[in-house]
Amino acid sequence: MVKKYFDKRVFVIFALIGFAFGFFQLTGWELAEKGNILWTGAYIARLSFLCLAVGVFAGAVSCVLPVVLAGKLSLIRTEELSTPEGKSSIWYSEGVRWFVSFGLIVLSWLPCYLAYYPGICAYDTTIQLGQVESGAYNDHHPIAHTLLLDGFMSLGDKLFNDVNTGLALLVLFQMLALAAVLAWGIVLLTDRGVTKWIPVCLQIGSMIYPFHMYMSVSVCKDVLFTVFFLLQMLALYEMIRRRTSGLDRYDVLFAVSSVGMQLYRNNGRYAMLVLVVILFVAVIGGKGARRFWGKIAVNCAFSLVVGSLCISGLFRLTGAEQGDRREMLSMPIQQLARCMVYHGGVGVLAEDDATMDEDSKALINDFLLNESYKEYRPDIADPVKRHTNTYVVRYRTEEFAGTYLNLLGRYPGDFINAALAVNAGYFYVGDESHAYINVNGRDTGLGYVQTRFLTEELNSRGVYQDSKWKSLFRIMEKWADNNAYLKLPVLKYLFVPGVFLWLYMLLAGCLIACRKYDRCVPLALVMGYYATLILGPTVQLRYIYPLMVVLPFSVLMAICRGGSKETKNEQSE
Repeated sequence: MVKKYFDKRVFVIFALIGFAFGFFQLTGWELAEKGNILWTGAYIARLSFLCLAVGVFAGAVSCVLPVVLAGKLSLIRTEELSTPEGKSSIWYSEGVRWFVSFGLIVLSWLPCYLAYYPGICAYDTTIQLGQVESGAYNDHHPIAHTLLLDGFMSLGDKLFNDVNTGLALLVLFQMLALAAVLAWGIVLLTDRGVTKWIPVCLQIGSMIYPFHMYMSVSVCKDVLFTVFFLLQMLALYEMIRRRTSGLDRYDVLFAVSSVGMQLYRNNGRYAMLVLVVILFVAVIGGKGARRFWGKIAVNCAFSLVVGSLCISGLFRLTGAEQGDRREMLSMPIQQLARCMVYHGGVGVLAEDDATMDEDSKALINDFLLNESYKEYRPDIADPVKRHTNTYVVRYRTEEFAGTYLNLLGRYPGDFINAALAVNAGYFYVGDESHAYINVNGRDTGLGYVQTRFLTEELNSRGVYQDSKWKSLFRIMEKWADNNAYLKLPVLKYLFVPGVFLWLYMLLAGCLIACRKYDRCVPLALVMGYYATLILGPTVQLRYIYPLMVVLPFSVLMAICRGGSKETKNEQSE
């Protein structure tokens, strides 16, 4: 009886995922409750035992559950969508279905657009407008987005003598673009065999999910990055599903979206590099599919080159300078600052044991200027980061690396705690710190959904709030300011960022367990993007939003049946 349900391979895969899940939930809870973890032998032993218990339970459930549910659930139809005999084909046309889906999404988001007209100008809008005004561009924020912002505002000024209208046009453009790609994804899935209620649920979710509404009207690079990222993932899944040997529209769409995602987030290229590495492995071990994987690898390499050339062209066009790279140093900044407040004898914490050597303290004081480590916050690197002297890393690299490794050897627990604390929102499903990172008790619009409007700075550049639906504006502001999603029992897990990584891990585990290794390849982009987030300064909605959008489409595209041109190898699996 045990053998009937037990699959050693499946058990190991999900036991490992369960162990990791247990580790991050237990340490996340400990840091949230106590602020610090002492990595003693007794604590490590207790933690290991509990994580093993979670892992064994997860592995056992993963073996039994599929057998119990076999034949009970069905997400896949036997055949793809076809036009029933005797019915008008217009209602089964991809174009008509896309237009209906697109129209419904836009109509559902339109009230938010009117409420926040011309758009939510939080995040980096004022900084980017400052670059446009001064003509001094840098790539700390993608130049492509800064120029797009400038272009639309200039268009509004020329056509309507009002830059505010130009900004509203930009917001409308990105809202339509996001709605268009969501609608295309829904239509694509409808044609690929998922049961009828799945696209209906996706349609409703796309229309009413609050983060879609807020983000679609937020003036930030992340919205257009999300558009290209979702297009890229859909195209890649479809290329893998179809397995065509020649070039088709999905190859072109993948290349174009790959270039676009690099232009609208600086870390897009790092996600692409992870995909290239995975594709290289697929080419080496792909047996009869080497030519197919080679085609995608060449497409990726081509996209990386074109993306780099486009970015270089924008540099030359604008005379831009390379932005400060302190963002990439967020993790060591947090780790060294934590070591100083716990071991530097700086008088911030009662737990400070003053055991750090003078040479290490001297280098940290050169690196973190004005004793900025005293402003250390576990959940965000910005208070310390803004005072960082990157000269130390760039020109005293050997000395910096030596000090960093020395402190890592002496205080490994503090390095681990710093990394876990700043990324708690990505790993710990019970985390709430992500919702209050920017809340200062004085200003509004600084919840997890950021809507703050810097009136003085924006008004001076011709941008002003002109809500067309003020009563709705007040309701939506209150919902965002109060982080109201955290008060929703169970449903809050559709919003908190810590859930999404584990859903992606479960998807990867299921695909590996079913030996659908090719369907795991697109997840390399997801994991590459996650890696850049984990090395970043904090948890923000706009950072995690692309992964929220892509998740349901990734799950459903991964389980769609193969097309008529798919290789015999996959059909026989």
